Amino acid sequence: MGAHDTEGKRASPRSSPPLQEKSDPAGHDEQDTDPTLDDNQGLLHGNAVIEAGGSDEDGEFSASDFDPEDSSSLRSSSTSISSSILEHSYQNGRRYHRYRHGRYPLPNDEAEQNREDMLHAMMLEATDGRLFYAPVRENPQRIADLGTGTGIWAIEIGEKYPSAEVLGLDLSPIQPTWVPPNVKFYVDDIEDEWLNGDDFDFVHLRNMIPILKSPVTLLKQVYANMKPGAWVELQDVDGQVHTDDNSIPDDWPLKRFTEIILQAFALYETNAHAAVFGGQYLAEAGQLGWGKDEMEVFFAECRQSMRDPKVHAYGKMHFWSGQKPLDA
Repeated sequence: MGAHDTEGKRASPRSSPPLQEKSDPAGHDEQDTDPTLDDNQGLLHGNAVIEAGGSDEDGEFSASDFDPEDSSSLRSSSTSISSSILEHSYQNGRRYHRYRHGRYPLPNDEAEQNREDMLHAMMLEATDGRLFYAPVRENPQRIADLGTGTGIWAIEIGEKYPSAEVLGLDLSPIQPTWVPPNVKFYVDDIEDEWLNGDDFDFVHLRNMIPILKSPVTLLKQVYANMKPGAWVELQDVDGQVHTDDNSIPDDWPLKRFTEIILQAFALYETNAHAAVFGGQYLAEAGQLGWGKDEMEVFFAECRQSMRDPKVHAYGKMHFWSGQKPLDA
């Protein structure tokens, strides 16, 4: 598979107002332990878990037809999924995914969803509105967004290519219920062995490499399930801040923040060379010994440090595209 790296515009850190978080009171720690969830189910692995989206009379947008009380809404002929998949776990005042609990280290609550949508807007600003760089064929018929998050990229690509079937996959069922009719979302673990996914024209991953246990294994599965001539694109924000004039002091709060993020991902046993940058959290806050008040003070210092005119810092985005040979 050939590949090339397109480095996007520099994304200079700028201040953002603190996000308002809706979560349980501080100190509440609860984990769902419903044992009825079958970990071997999923769109790519035999059975779709949750589907959002369908069709309506005017053919524009449609609400999800998923009914947690009706197993017939599931795209499986043999297995009924517990409604507990729609539940969440709560730790350190943040909300996390229930399905495959602990597989993904970041929250999925409103504050995190706002951060993801702001990151999407930031990346579009840095790339002059481009959703991707790969020279995808003119009329792609099947597109997959792995780790779709809030689904914002999948929805926009579905609007760009209305004739394509767009599949968004994530561990969290946090996507909107009103979506274009050609866009569907599923709860699934993309690192399981793929059984049903094939014939993709374009596969997209954004800010996923840092949290994958085995990126190479996943990309081999992506390659095996792409059409000849199809493309895969990885979009990742560099988890470190950079400067061309050595103006970043060693004790600069934002530099310290990125170092802590790298340490947290290392504890999670993933490679954070392109870790998510700019969030309102620490991935493994409890293990690092940070209290909530201490974290808020530190985040305030980070926001203030980004206003320092003497520090000329910027971040980098990396876009890697690979094509499956036409004769494969």
